[in-house]
Amino acid sequence: MAFRNGRHDPGLDAYLESICFGSPHVSPEIGSRVFENEAGALCAAILSVPLRFRVEGQPVTARLLCNFMAAGEEAARGAASLSRHFRGRHHDFLFTDTSSEVSAGHWKAGEGRVLPIQSLEWRRLFRPLLAEVPRLHRALRGSVGQTALAPLRLVDAGLRRRYPRLVAKMPSGIEVEEVGAARFLSEVRPMFGRFSVHPDWDQAEFSWLTEMVESNPALGRLRFSLSRDASGAVIAAAAYCGAGRGRATVLNLLCLEGRERESVSALLADLDRQGHSEACGMTQPFLMLALQAQPHMVFRHRGYFCMAGRMPALHRAADQDLLYAEGLSSESWSRLLTDF
Repeated sequence: MAFRNGRHDPGLDAYLESICFGSPHVSPEIGSRVFENEAGALCAAILSVPLRFRVEGQPVTARLLCNFMAAGEEAARGAASLSRHFRGRHHDFLFTDTSSEVSAGHWKAGEGRVLPIQSLEWRRLFRPLLAEVPRLHRALRGSVGQTALAPLRLVDAGLRRRYPRLVAKMPSGIEVEEVGAARFLSEVRPMFGRFSVHPDWDQAEFSWLTEMVESNPALGRLRFSLSRDASGAVIAAAAYCGAGRGRATVLNLLCLEGRERESVSALLADLDRQGHSEACGMTQPFLMLALQAQPHMVFRHRGYFCMAGRMPALHRAADQDLLYAEGLSSESWSRLLTDF
């Protein structure tokens, strides 16, 4: 099997099998969909992952649409057929967070919508040179490259002394501790209550999602943390990936209402303390003001977040910024984005 520019990767088949057929909630009715021509050859496909959500308390199986692929002379007809199938009127809840501009046009034509804030990625620099150089030179991203970057750490240390706002400050009275997946899950579930649409994360699905994230070595180790205030109360829970002194990818950051600024600052200060060169994550409306308050924070377009569905409650949630679908319940962790 080939992927992107015809390049074949021996690990792709096994990974596609895991992502398309490994979910505990997969079934023929909600699985990926392919188009075959008259000769029986596959010429177009849309990969999807079933994910359990709650929509105003009602359990719903959403479909995360991952990759839209087409090839050969029949590609245009196959792509059109698949696009017609995935119209909002036919499904409860469809979404993607990595759509291209062309695909976003298909979503809008199919009664879907684009959420502009969720289509942005935030990025906070801690050590500018260490963050930028590996981005320009792929050879410097591995362990050998990290050794070659050692002199830049000294320069970054000087920059952080000269420009102290590069250093992320821990809010007064807040402490961050690393915890296991089970503890994170138990603390984060009540925080979903502020959203009318949010992941359900039953134990089987959550375990499968964490296993899939951990199978992506490009992101680094999956970790979980909790932030506590001076009274000992948990105000925020986070899931992120990172390794060594490189980038930390924040998958999920949930917090109590009104504690957004402290929660963002505490997580970033903890990631800075660990020595990461930068942190990044998917932008959410409820975190936007807290993120904008951070120094050395930038936002960039990361891929369109598109959604569609026949449930009125789904669209009410989008209108009121009460829809939460990111991180573990998105494509942010997929090896199809980083490896193949």
